[in-house]
Parts: sequence; structure tokens; C-alpha cells
Amino acid sequence: MIHTIETLPIVTFVKIAETNDLNLLLKRKPKYLLKLFLKIFKINLSEEWQKIGEEYAKHEDSKKNIKVDQLKIKLSKLQGKYYTIISALEVLKYGEDADMLKILESYGYTLKGEYWKGLETIYKQVTNLKSKIDAIQDEILTYTSANEEKEVNIHEILTNLSLGLELPFKTNELTTIEYIFYRKALIKKIKSNTK
Repeated sequence: MIHTIETLPIVTFVKIAETNDLNLLLKRKPKYLLKLFLKIFKINLSEEWQKIGEEYAKHEDSKKNIKVDQLKIKLSKLQGKYYTIISALEVLKYGEDADMLKILESYGYTLKGEYWKGLETIYKQVTNLKSKIDAIQDEILTYTSANEEKEVNIHEILTNLSLGLELPFKTNELTTIEYIFYRKALIKKIKSNTK
């Protein structure tokens, strides 16, 4: 009734990703019957699409995607630290506050010497943290913008895949899971040919 990663054609997968038309998840039968079926059994197409996306990501296991995810986690932690420190410093600009000083100390920053000079020193040290955050954001942008610049034509990709593997297949019938494994096979073939 509803496509899975094993039955969903890759062309349809890409079309759903581009248009967000979740009705394409329904197999070719009278759609009104399928919609009735979904209603009766309380099946949510958004949840089904999310499952397919998660399954795709699990099999895709792109090193670039893993790297971007790791960078986003690191970025999130550094931003939390940065904003907490800046907030504490902003409060301390209006006078001493023991709780704010403890927050700074928990992140390894201590006031040394005269109060105002100590705050100024910590502000300067925090700019290094901001520079790290900016560098990670730039790195994430580099990884993600490389994918966004290219306009993807799935038929062109599938044709190149077919030619590279020297396998004839009907592009409109190739399932999403088959596409993933054919793509991995082509990558292995290219790597072995370059050695």
C-alpha cells in the first residue's frame, strides 16, 4: 500500500524530496481507497516519509554527512559555552555577582587583578572562542554548499551510474535501496581502478 525504501523508486524519492508531495508514497492504486485505508489505520504519511529518510541516511553513511553532524554537535556546544560566558560577563558589567563568577570559573575563566581589567581580559579571551565558532560555521558551510551549488538531475545521475557499472537498468524502476547499493558499488569500482 505504502512504499518503503525497498519499493520506492529513486526517481520518486527525489521527486518527493523536491516537492514534498507525500501522496507519491502511495502505490499506484485508486488513491481515494489508499487515503481511506490511511485514515482507517491511522497511518501518517509524514511519519512514513521520515522513516524512509532515516533508513536512507542509515544506508547512505556518507563520510561527509557524518562529518557535518559532528561539526554541528561541536558548534552547538561551543555556542552554548560562548553565550553563557557572554551573558555572565554582561551581568558582571553592572557589578560583582558571586553566581556569575562561579559560572565563569566553571568554564575556566577567573578574574585576575583589578575587577574591570579582569573582565576586559576575559572578554578578549572569549573572542578566541568566537573565532573557533566562526571557523566551524565556515567549515560546515563549505561542506554543505558544495552539495547545494550543483543542480541534481536524477536521470543524469542514474544514466552515469548505469554507464559506470556497465549495467542496464530502467531508471524509473530502480528502487531507492538498489540505488544506494549500486552507488556504493560504483564508488568501490572507481577506487579500485585508481589504485
